[in-house]
Formats: sequence, structure tokens, C-alpha cells
Amino acid sequence: MKKLCTIELESGTLDYLLDIGKRSNAYLNIRDGVVTVRLPLSGKPSDAERLIRSHEKWIRDKLGSHSERSRLPKSFEDGEVLSLLGRKYTLRIAESAEYREPETEGDTLTVYVAKTMTRADAERLFSRYVYGICEKCVMKAFETYTQRLGLRPKKITFKKMTSRWGSCSSNGSISINVGVVCFEQECIDYVVIHELCHLKYMDHSENFWRLVSTCCPDYKRLRERMKH
Repeated sequence: MKKLCTIELESGTLDYLLDIGKRSNAYLNIRDGVVTVRLPLSGKPSDAERLIRSHEKWIRDKLGSHSERSRLPKSFEDGEVLSLLGRKYTLRIAESAEYREPETEGDTLTVYVAKTMTRADAERLFSRYVYGICEKCVMKAFETYTQRLGLRPKKITFKKMTSRWGSCSSNGSISINVGVVCFEQECIDYVVIHELCHLKYMDHSENFWRLVSTCCPDYKRLRERMKH
């Protein structure tokens, strides 16, 4: 039995794949940013949680490089560097008489903060701006590839994830890491295709990758691109 699960840790939320089957020991591994806990038939979800908690630091160390790939702003400071759709920008925070949509010019992304706004308000509006770009690009990919693959999720959600770019639950729901907005559209397309294919194959078998390649023959290059 394979099932996508979520656990709340001191360091944040972690998605992981729980695999219960014929084996003598329990163990966990990380591959392509995916944490998998494998238990014997006698194992319970609580056993998986204990195993994860006892290895939390090791897991976070292993996944650390993944989270660094997502160059969304961490502190909302003037001069911070971030990435949007594969391009790096320097964040500039400018005071304005009233709120204006952020603007890009060359390698600069300017966020206009109204005099009456608090810092928290400005951060919230900027996050909404980034989420809007992400949603537009992701939904564009879903519109294209749900038709091409003949696979449609029951629900699509957006999250901030630390361990993966997307996830597909056994009930047919797909979650996309908002951090994909840092990458080019072709990378976003790959993530969407990857998760749609999990609606048919909840593993990374040859059949799964064969299905991915029907829509994304260059998936190996894109997967490597998102590792750096």
C-alpha cells in the first residue's frame, strides 16, 4: 500500500510517501526530493511518524539544497535577489502615495508600498502578486496537459513546500509548490505533467516515466535543471 501523507514537524510541514509492504525492516530514503518511508505489513502510520521525527535533522539537511533552489524572497528586504519565471531580479521597495502593482524593468522588480500600509500589508500584497503569476502559469499547463493525457485531478491547490515541487494524493488531488514560479514555463509544465501522471501511476516505475515522456520527452533535462 502506498499513500501520500503529511506530518507537522518543528521545522515545518513535510509531505512523504508511506509504503507498507512485504519487508522485514522499516527504513526511509530520499530520492529526487521525495521522502519515502517503507514499513513492513505490521507497520502503522504512527511508526512512520516516529521514524521521521527521529531523523528530522538528517531529512532537513538532505532537503536543504532543494529549498535553496526556490529563489522567492525570504525577508522582503530592498536589494534582495529573487527569481521569477527563470529570470533573476533585484527587489526594490519604493514608497508611493497609493498602492500600485509591482513592476519589472530590466533586472529590477519594484514593489510600491503606500505610505498608509504596514510592512505586513506590503508583504501580503507582494505574496498575492507572486501567487497570481504562479497560478496563471500552472493553470495554463493544466489546461493543456489534462486534455492531452486524458487525466484530470479532483482538486488543485498551491502550497509552500520544502521537499518537492508537487504532490499527488491517492484521492486524486494535486498540490503544486508555489516555488515553481521561479522557473521557466517549460519547467512548470514538467511539474504539472509529472503530477498528472501520478493520477495513473503512484510510483516512479518505467510505465510512469514512459507516460511522462509522451508529453515531455525532455523531462530528464528539466528535472536536472530544477535541481540546481
